[in-house]
Amino acid sequence: MKKLNKYSLFGIFCIFFIIPVYLPRTNAQEWTYKGADTERIPEFFVFPSERYYYNYTGGSLFFPETYLRFDIVKGNITDTFWGMNLIPPLPPLVNGTCIFGDVYLGNATSEEEILLQSDYQFVYWNETIGLITLMEFPVIYIPVEENGEATAESLEIAIESAQWAVEKALSGRFEHNASYPSLYSIELWNSTHNDAYYKMNFTENGHQIKTEMYNVPDGSNVTLISRPAQKSPQFSLTTESGDLKTKTTEIKLIANISDADNNNDKVIDTDYLYRIYNGTDWTTWAPITSLIDYDLGSIVDGDYDITMEVKNMYGVASDMIIIQYTAPTEEIIPSYPIGIICFVAIFSVSIIVLKKRKIIRL
Repeated sequence: MKKLNKYSLFGIFCIFFIIPVYLPRTNAQEWTYKGADTERIPEFFVFPSERYYYNYTGGSLFFPETYLRFDIVKGNITDTFWGMNLIPPLPPLVNGTCIFGDVYLGNATSEEEILLQSDYQFVYWNETIGLITLMEFPVIYIPVEENGEATAESLEIAIESAQWAVEKALSGRFEHNASYPSLYSIELWNSTHNDAYYKMNFTENGHQIKTEMYNVPDGSNVTLISRPAQKSPQFSLTTESGDLKTKTTEIKLIANISDADNNNDKVIDTDYLYRIYNGTDWTTWAPITSLIDYDLGSIVDGDYDITMEVKNMYGVASDMIIIQYTAPTEEIIPSYPIGIICFVAIFSVSIIVLKKRKIIRL
């Protein structure tokens, strides 16, 4: 199998990355991968550690079966964008939310991957300035509301960003564009410029589910081929014995979690946290063990709802079981055995007394 041509890679590197990337950044706050406690990058529904794959075909820079891998590394607040020296220049930038990641070039046949750029600045967003990205790598993560939902305005922002990017790359604009809020999708196309077009579909959270670009600046075609699942954990809850009736307040719970690779990093998720609600209070978040010890506390007989939540980096899923607790009764000797014991004792004492009397008479 042929290896990737190093000279071509160097050419790609020069074209895409000769722009200075070591501009000063304001790192007052960063959002990075923290296992189950990972927070989404504010104003986007994107999480550090997610991985996206894009297929590149045609054009002068990419080999057949070439793909690009985008690893989301972090988000932060910055007033710079690495393509600031573009002509025409960018507007003055202030306190924008950015998404950074690593870019790999891969070959689907040889499975060889080469790091093209680390800490690449995919997108910059400031509500006043707008959404800024570059046409070379058509990764548009659209801004969402505080509740994580995309809106019709989000789609218009994406269209405006695509128009800005193609203007930088082709010194022109797409002739037509449309957004479809009910479908969470956008489309831009030309009738005269080699029928170029750009299409993207999103979830209600602004999460990419389909991307297609035809005839980008170098003549390549780009398609999103693999994306994160972004799912909350699926699990079921039971006791160690499988019996939901107990006479002890100390119980052991088992959370059976379905295997999943939610962030698309080709590794099954194992980093989960749990907490339990007893109807009054939640326990603190804690790592999941094979057997989870839980104490019902000082309670009376009855059925007790035990709600458990499990979370990964994408959220919380709940499951509930009902434990039927019966307090153990004190072991009291029944009256009839006591009567028998007393009768036997009295009879035995009487026999002993009678025998001693006979001995005395003798």
